[in-house]
Amino acid sequence: MVRVLPSLFAICAVLDLALAACLSTPKATTLNGTYTGVRIREFDQEAFWGGVKSAASYGALCPTTPNPTAFADAGFTYSDDCLNLNILRPARTAPGDKLPVAVWIHGGSFSAGFGPDGNTNTSYVVKASMENELPIITITLNYRLGFLGFPGGPDATAAGITNLGLKDQHLALRWIRENIAAFGGDPDKVTLWGQSAGAMSITHQLLAYGGNGASGLFRGAIAVSGTGGLGTNSLTPDEVRVSQAYDTVLNLTSCANAADRLDCLREVDYKALYDVGQQASAAAGLAPLWWPSVDGDFITESPSLLAAGRFPRDINFISGTNSDEGLLVAQLLQQSFGPIEDDATLLFILGALFFPAARPEVLQKILDAYPVDAPSPPYSLPMKAASGEDVFCDAMKAAGQLCGAQYRRTAAIFGDFQIINGRRFFAESLAKQGVDVFTYRFDTNPTSIPISSILTPGFTAHSTEYTYFFNLPPGYNMYGMNPQVVNISSHLELSRGIVDKLVSYIATGDPNTFNVDFIPKWPTYDLASPKNMLLNATESDNQLNVRLEPDTWRAEGMALWPQYPIELDLGSTWRPQM
Repeated sequence: MVRVLPSLFAICAVLDLALAACLSTPKATTLNGTYTGVRIREFDQEAFWGGVKSAASYGALCPTTPNPTAFADAGFTYSDDCLNLNILRPARTAPGDKLPVAVWIHGGSFSAGFGPDGNTNTSYVVKASMENELPIITITLNYRLGFLGFPGGPDATAAGITNLGLKDQHLALRWIRENIAAFGGDPDKVTLWGQSAGAMSITHQLLAYGGNGASGLFRGAIAVSGTGGLGTNSLTPDEVRVSQAYDTVLNLTSCANAADRLDCLREVDYKALYDVGQQASAAAGLAPLWWPSVDGDFITESPSLLAAGRFPRDINFISGTNSDEGLLVAQLLQQSFGPIEDDATLLFILGALFFPAARPEVLQKILDAYPVDAPSPPYSLPMKAASGEDVFCDAMKAAGQLCGAQYRRTAAIFGDFQIINGRRFFAESLAKQGVDVFTYRFDTNPTSIPISSILTPGFTAHSTEYTYFFNLPPGYNMYGMNPQVVNISSHLELSRGIVDKLVSYIATGDPNTFNVDFIPKWPTYDLASPKNMLLNATESDNQLNVRLEPDTWRAEGMALWPQYPIELDLGSTWRPQM
C-alpha cells in the first residue's frame, strides 16, 4: 500500500513570461538534524515536510565529478543533502491544470552527472510544447552516485542498503505521483526520460521489484542510448571483486577495524567518501563496481532475463540509439593501448578487460560476427574511398589522433555490446509481450572533418544527440562536453522535429499525435517487419533524410550478445560449468 504523503507547496521563480521554475524541491528532511544519520541508508520515507518553502534557487548536488567550468558557472554546491528535484512549467500553471509530466533522469555511469545540468536544459522543450498547444511540465532530479549511491560488499548486502541511487529515483517518482497535482501536473500522465545511465535507470524502474515497482508511477518512457542489462546482468553486491573494493574503501577511511564499519563510514566526510569510492573502483579495473546490481530486492534477477517476461504491459516505450555509439570506447582504448592493429590485440582487450571469464571460443565468435572489412562506424563514411584510402583514419591522423586498422571494428563491437544490441533485444522482448515500442536511430553528424575533439571523433557518437533532443539553439554553451547543433536549416528543422515528436509522446502517449511534415508516421515495433525511425539531416540546407528503415542491419553481431547475457557482461566472472 502506498502511503499518501503530505502535499507540498512552494514559492517558485518566474524565469520569463513563458516559464516558471520550482527549484530544489526537497523530497525528504534530515534525521536528527544531520545527514550522517541517513548517509549510506535508505531515506526514511516518513521524513517528508509540509508547509510553504521557497524554491527559487537550485539546491545542492550529490557528490559527483561534473565539468568544473559548468559547475562553477552555475554556482552549484555539493552536499549529501542533495535529494531534490526541479520543476519547470509554463507560467501561470495552476493546481488542477493536469499537464503531462516528463521526468528527466541524468546519465553519467552512475558515478557522475546531476539533474540541472545545462547540457540537458529542458526549458526549450517546455517552450516548444506551449507553441504546439501541448503544454507539459518537466522535472529533473538528483540521485546518489558512486559508492554513496551503490554501495557493495558484505556489510551493505547484510544491511539491505544496495541500489540506493535507484531507490532515490523511485522515491522521487512516488513523491511526484503524490504531489505533482499541486504544481499543475497530472500524476496519471508521467513519462520517464533518460540518457545513457539515465536510460538504464528507466529499465530498472520498469522492472523494479520483479516487474511490480512501476505500477501507477508512470505511463511511458523515453530511453536514449541505454538499457538495463549492461554491467548488471552479472553483478551482485557481495561478489568477490566488489568485496575487495569495499575492503579498499575501509582501509582508506580507517574503518576496517571499527566495531560497526558502516557507522564508521557514515562519519567520514561525504565528499571524501565519494572520492575514496571512486579511487577503489578505478583500482579494481575497467568494470564498474558501484553500479546497479542484482540484490534480490530492487533488482530481483538479471534485467535481460526479467525483460523477457516481466515487463509492465500498461506502459509503452520509445527506445533508440545513435549510429556510432562505440566510437567513444574505441577512442579511449586507443589512448590507453595505442593503435589496435590486429586480431590478437583486440582479442586480448576483449578477454582481459571486458569479459575475463568468457571462453576463448565465445570471444572468437565476436570477431567472426564482426569482420574487419564489414561496414563499421562512422557509417557516414565508407571504409575506403575509391582511391583505396581510409578517409576516416586519414582525417584522424591529420588531427594528431590514433587510428589503427581495427579501430572501426572495435567501435562496432563495443557500440553494439554496450548499447545498440540492448535496444534491439529489449524492443523484440517487449513487442513479444504486446508492449507498444517506438524505436529510432539517430544518424545526424554534428561534427565534420577535420576532426578536432580529443575525446571522441565526432560523428553520431554517444551523447551527440543532446543539442538535438533538447532543441538547444546554435551557439549554446555545452562546456566542451558535447557538440553544438549545426547551424544550417536542415539540422535546426530536425532538432525541432525531434522535440515535437517527443512532446507529442509525453503529452498523449503517441508520437504521431502531432504532425511534422518531414517525419513519416512512426510505427510500433513489429516483429515480422521491424522498423526504426532514422533521424538524419544532411550537411546541406533544406535537405532532410528522415525515413523508416528495416531494423535488420548487422543481424549476426546483434544476435550474438543475447545468447550470452551473463558470460558476455562487463567484467563478468561467470562462465558455464563444463
